[in-house]
Amino acid sequence: MCGWRNIQGQEAYAGKSHDHPVASTALQTSNGSGGRNVQMLFISPSGNVLHCLPGYWDPDGMMHEIKFILELAKLEASDLPLLEKRDQFQLSHLNHAAHHSEQMVADSYLQGFDKMREEKQQGSDFRRKTDGDVIRTVDQVMHERMARRPLISIEQFDIGKVVDYGTRFYDKGGDGCCDLDKGKPTAPKRKKPSTGGYKKPGGWKKSG
Repeated sequence: MCGWRNIQGQEAYAGKSHDHPVASTALQTSNGSGGRNVQMLFISPSGNVLHCLPGYWDPDGMMHEIKFILELAKLEASDLPLLEKRDQFQLSHLNHAAHHSEQMVADSYLQGFDKMREEKQQGSDFRRKTDGDVIRTVDQVMHERMARRPLISIEQFDIGKVVDYGTRFYDKGGDGCCDLDKGKPTAPKRKKPSTGGYKKPGGWKKSG
């Protein structure tokens, strides 16, 4: 199912940062960019949310996540007790993120204007615990947020909080800063920033 809402004349941000020609592509955009514009929810037949992928995802990253979601679907449909399913759901998301490839992490960096917004948030989960730098990546953070929502029904799923990161204005051109109250937005081009993706040695294990 594809859900959409016509915001013409109701919202002031969509398409205002830069024009969006029909033939334009997002091939040079990082995974998770535009997370407030588009969210892909993967829901089991019983109505539980297995995963949420916000914004753009490149084909390789998307397929990697879909294969993981198929495993979650098997878990959700199994005969295990609900509490055990939820425990395994949490561990699966954390372990999957911990074993993402270096390329996957590198492709999921926060764009410049998104990073600036997170730097102003003291409790941002994009901050690295070792030094507080906002350098963690969307792929890692999204799996952690989903792990905190184990097999939640679509009715209870707080998608607004799940995709609450970065600026509210999306600039598909790259590291531009979009502020509609200050005239024309700019999009300075910079090299792809270094990433601080982490990997927990040995993966995560159930305590107790």
